[in-house]
Amino acid sequence: MDNTPEKFNDIRPYLDEEIPDVMKRLVKNTLLTSTIRLMIWPKCPDFLNGLVEFAIRFYLGKKLKKIKTVYEFQAKIVGDFLLKWVLDNSTDGLTYSGLENLPKDNSYIFISNHRDIVLDPAFIDYLLHTNGHRVPYIAFGDNLLINELVTDLIMVNKSFIVKRNLPPREALNALKHLSEYINYLLRHGEHLWIAQREGRAKDGIDQTNPAIIKMFYLSERKKSPDFNQYINSLNIVPVAISYEKDPCDRIKAWELYRKNKKGVHKKKKNEDLVAMAAGISKDKGKVHVEFGRPIQGNFEDDKAVAKEIDKAIHSQYKLWPRNYIAYDIYYKTDKYSDFYTEMEKTSFLSSYNNLKPEILEIIFQIYANPVSTYEASQNPQN
Repeated sequence: MDNTPEKFNDIRPYLDEEIPDVMKRLVKNTLLTSTIRLMIWPKCPDFLNGLVEFAIRFYLGKKLKKIKTVYEFQAKIVGDFLLKWVLDNSTDGLTYSGLENLPKDNSYIFISNHRDIVLDPAFIDYLLHTNGHRVPYIAFGDNLLINELVTDLIMVNKSFIVKRNLPPREALNALKHLSEYINYLLRHGEHLWIAQREGRAKDGIDQTNPAIIKMFYLSERKKSPDFNQYINSLNIVPVAISYEKDPCDRIKAWELYRKNKKGVHKKKKNEDLVAMAAGISKDKGKVHVEFGRPIQGNFEDDKAVAKEIDKAIHSQYKLWPRNYIAYDIYYKTDKYSDFYTEMEKTSFLSSYNNLKPEILEIIFQIYANPVSTYEASQNPQN
């Protein structure tokens, strides 16, 4: 919304009036052209790099020069160019269900599990847009504003900023400010997407942080003293994103291994950038997104809301043969042997040749955990 109050300038996404200058920066950004070259031609001979990047820059210049609004960028660049490339080159297809249960004239907060930095919100945006819904505003942590290129690409995609790692007093003020902005967007009929927790679920266990629910309510406590009534008015939609293959599974397994062994994992420079690139370009197999119904109930507190979201996401998560294979291997059972073939099992195992046993064990656990959480979601006692 181009009439956003100035007090939100520090966290709001780019406005339409700022788009021409952003497009000019993107055309000149050498990191963008080299990244695109690596995506479309990863084995390009070194002596052709300059020529290929010149051609990319020329093509980008012609495309981006015509972009005047955020909507045009999302539709023509993200949708028609980036996501089309991803779907054609690094997935075996995108499926979805549940959107038929969401009337288009309502506002929703889409809360999803978080497996991929870029593609989780991108796929949700794409599916909402192609089904006639408004494209949601997206919550991104300021830790991902790695450089000018990433910042521009995030902020031009209706992304607002979540400030992190602040001193306690500043953190509380920042959360209240964020809460005010989110409720401002909802009052103006907008959709929002936010991950259920800070950071990706590297271990395959999708769990909502109650602090997110608490943040929504923070600026509304005096206006809406009835917490339960307020939560039921938000139209919180749990969304489960299921990737058949996690292109970052080895990266995640090594990180978990270091944490288990040393108690900490120190991020390397540009580690998030590497994860973004891998998530976009590497094989994900099939991808399924299931939209739940808006949660309704009698919620005592933020923890009860988080638990309801978790139950929905765990039950909606689409389990693939490799999830069942990993579960049976990790738990040394044949409980789910009817859900996969020996050929699928052999193919799954062969894709992890030469990994040290400790890392392989963690990968099995990563893929097995969604089966365990699905089982728990089907237990009436949970």
